[in-house]
Amino acid sequence: MKKQVLLSFDVEEFDLPREHGGVISVKRGAEVSSKGLVRVLDLLKSRGVKATFFTTVNFAKEQPELVQRIIDEGHELACHGVNHFGPRVGDAKKCKKYLEKEFGVEVVGWRQPRMFKMSYRELKQYEYIYDSSVNPAFIPGRYNNTKVPRKPYMKNGILEIPTSVTGLRVPMFWLALHLFPSKIYCGLARKVLRDTGYFATYFHPWEFTNLSRFEKVPSYIKYNSGMELVRRLDKVISALKKEEGEFMTYVEFSERQICRKKGS
Repeated sequence: MKKQVLLSFDVEEFDLPREHGGVISVKRGAEVSSKGLVRVLDLLKSRGVKATFFTTVNFAKEQPELVQRIIDEGHELACHGVNHFGPRVGDAKKCKKYLEKEFGVEVVGWRQPRMFKMSYRELKQYEYIYDSSVNPAFIPGRYNNTKVPRKPYMKNGILEIPTSVTGLRVPMFWLALHLFPSKIYCGLARKVLRDTGYFATYFHPWEFTNLSRFEKVPSYIKYNSGMELVRRLDKVISALKKEEGEFMTYVEFSERQICRKKGS
């Protein structure tokens, strides 16, 4: 069976300064993210790669043309809540309803802001197929999911698609691409793909902009951001293509997984 690669991006209003005591409006946050999103879409188009974009209502209201571009270029639109900084019960319903009505596409995927815990019952109620809110690693101050499976699994009728980690639970998420030497990240990504048969990771469009002008952003997040991160992502795509990884959207992956589980 061909190895499968799932790239995803959390398309939200840039609100990181608020986490560290700063102030930034939704409008300004969406403008920052939009600049990075253009760079991401340009890169994916040049490489012929499809991805999944988990999008907030706030961003979609501020930048509808870019959300439409996501759809027009064959990517998947999925839900990432309403207000990224303050997720609430009921956001799964509101986000799905808004995106489907405004953009005329079916939305069946969910990712909770900041990978907080999500109610599978609520997702099932609003006819989601999959969730991708689990990073099966230990991130100090965030979560400890070291007992969670590394590979996709069904829970309460929802397919959970975890972010990829190494065998030692080293997370292969967005921050790793900033901090690890590019060759190390690519080597680990290829190994995970060989070991598990799939590689799933996520980034944020705002990472692909110049973050140096924001005082209330930690230096380790600014490190290798902007165009350097675009170049690094391009290398990751090349490395995974060398492993003959098949790039696909999360919904395509989910449909295959669910069909396989029903047939087993």
